[in-house]
Amino acid sequence: MDNLINYLSAHPLALIIFAAVALLLIYFIFKGLLKLMLITGLVLIALLGYYYYTAPDKFPGNVREMAERVGDHGEGMMEAGKNIIDKGKILADKVGESVKKEKDVVAD
Repeated sequence: MDNLINYLSAHPLALIIFAAVALLLIYFIFKGLLKLMLITGLVLIALLGYYYYTAPDKFPGNVREMAERVGDHGEGMMEAGKNIIDKGKILADKVGESVKKEKDVVAD
């Protein structure tokens, strides 16, 4: 990592190219997420329209039921995400300790 930083500080053109590529990657990721959110919103609106069209008197009940299902799945996904993040932190700490031990061995 130090070698990369030293190289980029010695060659500003490479730093500019590296920054441009990083910004493009970030742009395309956010662009994709925005498209996904818009498509999901349109599907949700179409689904709600279908429920309203087929049974207008049952519409509020159907919406509440669907919202409860989404909420239940969302909570489960959040718990799974938290578990994955915790496992990642533990793994990162172990890797950090291993690297530190190797540096100490190499330094001796």
